[in-house]
Order: sequence, then structure tokens, then C-alpha cells
Amino acid sequence: MISTIEIILIAAYFIAIGVIGYRSSRKSGSEDFLLAKRDLGVFSNLATITATKITASVIITYIALVYIFGISAIWVYIGTLLGYTLFFFFAIRLKREADRYDYYTVSDYFRRRYGNAVGNVTAVVVLISFFMNFTIQLIGGAKIIQSLLGIDFFYGVLLAAGVILFYLYLGGFKAVVKTDVVQFVAIVVLFFALAVVLFTNFQYNPEQWQLMSAGPKMIIPLLLVGILFPFSAADLWQRAYAAKSVKTFKKSFILAASLYMVFGFILSVIGIIIKLKLGDIAADNALVEGFLQLLPPGLVGFGVIALFAAIMSSADSYAFITASVFIQDILYRNRPGHVVASRLKYGIVAVMGLGIICALQFKSIVDASFIFAGVLMVMSVVVLATWVRAKVHPISLNSALCIGVVLTVLFTIFKGISAMLVVVGIVAGLFGLLVGAVASAVIKRYRRRKTGLRLRA
Repeated sequence: MISTIEIILIAAYFIAIGVIGYRSSRKSGSEDFLLAKRDLGVFSNLATITATKITASVIITYIALVYIFGISAIWVYIGTLLGYTLFFFFAIRLKREADRYDYYTVSDYFRRRYGNAVGNVTAVVVLISFFMNFTIQLIGGAKIIQSLLGIDFFYGVLLAAGVILFYLYLGGFKAVVKTDVVQFVAIVVLFFALAVVLFTNFQYNPEQWQLMSAGPKMIIPLLLVGILFPFSAADLWQRAYAAKSVKTFKKSFILAASLYMVFGFILSVIGIIIKLKLGDIAADNALVEGFLQLLPPGLVGFGVIALFAAIMSSADSYAFITASVFIQDILYRNRPGHVVASRLKYGIVAVMGLGIICALQFKSIVDASFIFAGVLMVMSVVVLATWVRAKVHPISLNSALCIGVVLTVLFTIFKGISAMLVVVGIVAGLFGLLVGAVASAVIKRYRRRKTGLRLRA
């Protein structure tokens, strides 16, 4: 448990975030609410990209993996470095296209290029996957509150969701960015400071520094999810859309990617220290227990704030993306901006309510992260297909999305949850593309034959 002073400090942080979110809602128009007027500068974009990518699933799940496999878990960050490098070139083209056609969501990209059917299916997949990720953030926040304050998991979920709902409902995407800037500073400063403090407990153990110790069955999925994840990350797409210019996005993305890699190494060291000092705790709780037992009295509160900064900066983005897809892409497509913005507020409330229900049913953050990663791999395969070959047939894309997601879910049901879901999602997506290609070729041949018969007649 933590002290009363530290509880007050944490409460003050929650209040401060709420106030910042409220102030950002003042004198805001519909375009502010939807995409911050597409006017984010380098620092704002750097802050919101970094804060959003350092999530509960990243921190808690990664520390759990380091706790189990040692430094070998860093393969996910090696993969991410490669993935960010590839995505950078794709995102530059995406930004230019978004400025020209006023994209707001991932589905806008698919709808303009491949028609409404692909846009609608894409919207559903993004909706499901990012709602799952939002739920993961709620689970992470609730677990921290449960461990530190000793209160029921249910009330932890309500507290985490309630604070986010307050400022998100008022300020929308502009509030997301404003609070992300503050939370970015908290994440960077506090995690670096905490790492320095924890480093006093560091002891070199060769077993924890074997890069290949996780084995190929874990390393390959970690590497693949790192490489492919950026392409299906709707939050990265949204930040590209919101940047002031292509030049602004380039600078902010390179800086954010570099900082993200450094953060990965810091998390690795923290995880190894916790493993060496606390070798008999549950991997899911490794980070929280490490902070509680290894940080000096008085610093635990700062550790909690750092964790909540990471969780809330991600949860608000994923909740906003989920609500945005549901309202903009499904219910109120092609409606005026002020109508969409007003309806989006109700969408945010609905997402929060459903997120609370799901978080209470699915309490393992590591398992939830693997399922989420599997679904996103299907989406990444589809995005890469459109980049490699711009004229992919819409049937192929819809086939990849539908078959890929269904096969991934079926694997989860019959084979269970594991890191192999990453590979399953990729293979299922590729298989869906192949089935779609064959189907589109058959349809083309049939139409040509039918046209030929008409001409002869």
C-alpha cells in the first residue's frame, strides 16, 4: 500500500488532467473536436505520438515478457524499429493524400481507393480491434489501482474510465492532444528518474542478457508484431492526418520513434531488475509489484503517476478512435462536421460503457494483448497489400479482412491464447488475400465470357 500523501498526489494528477481537458474544450469548433484543425506542430505531434504508443499493454505486457524471458523480449522493439522505418515512407504518402482528400479515419483511405464495401469492412475491423485495445488500457489502469489501493477491480475500472470520459466528452481530439502533452512530459521525466533509482538494485546476471533465450516460437511473433503493428495503428494514421504539414510530421515521427526505442531499453532494464529482486511474483503484476517493493518510500506515488500517464494517454486515444469509427464511418458518414462532432460525444459515452463491461469480463492484460495483436496483423497485411500494389481488387481486400479475422478468432477458441496468434493473423490475412484473388479472377473470367456471348448473339 502507499501513503496518504502519495494518494493525494495521485488524486491531484487526476484532477489536473481533468482541468486541462476541460480548458481545451473552451472555444473549440467541430474541426477542433474531430482533428485539432489539422494544425499540430512538431512538439505537439511528437508528444501525442509518443504518449499514445507507450500504452498499458506495452508497459505491463512487455515488463511481464522481460520478467519471463529476460532481454530476449526486446525483439519486439527491434521489430518495431524496422516497422517504423517502413511505415515512415508509407505515412509520407498517406499524409499528402489525407491533406488532399480530407481523411479523418483509416476507412476514408480505403473507401476512396477501393469503394464503400471495403471502407465499411475496414471500419468494422478497426472498430473491433481498437475497442479491444481501449479495454486493455482500462484493465491495466484498474489492476494498478487494485494493487496499490487495495480496492475492488470494479471500482478501479470505473475510476479510470470516469476521468477519461470527463475530458474526452468535453474536448474530443483536441483534449486528447492537450492532455497527451502533459502526460508525455510525465512519462519521459518520471520513467527516466525511476529507472535511475531502480538501477541502484542492478546486478549483472548472464541468464537475463541472452538475446535468443525466448526461442523462435516467441521471438518470431515478437519480431513480426513489431514490424507490422505500425501499419494497422489507427492512432498513427490520425496523427499523420492532424500534423500541420508533411515536414512537421517527418520531424515529429522520427523523434518519436527514436524516443520509443530508448524507452524500450529502459523498460528492459527495469524488468530485469524486478526479475532479479522479486523472482516469485506473477508476471502480469511484475511492474506494479516492482514499484511497490523496490522504490524508496515517497517515490511510489510518482511511479503510479508515470503508469497512469502512459495508460490514460493511450486509453483516451483508443476510445476516441473507436467512437470516431462508429459515428463517422458507420452511422453518420457524409454528414456535416458539426453534426458528427455532436453525435461523437454520445459515441464516446457508449464506448466507455461497453469498455467497462468488457474490462470486467476479461481481466488478463497479456492474453488480451495477444488477441488484439492477432487481429491487427490481419489489418496490417491488408494495408501493406495496398502499398505494394495500389490496384488490389476490392474482393481480395474484403476477403483478407473477413477470412483473416474469422480464422484468428477460431484459432483462439480451439487452440487457446498465445503469442502464435501473431503468426496466425498474418497467415490468415495472406490466405484471405489469395482466396480473394482467385475469386476476383473467376468473376472477371465469368463476366468476360458472358460479355462475349452477348456480342456473339
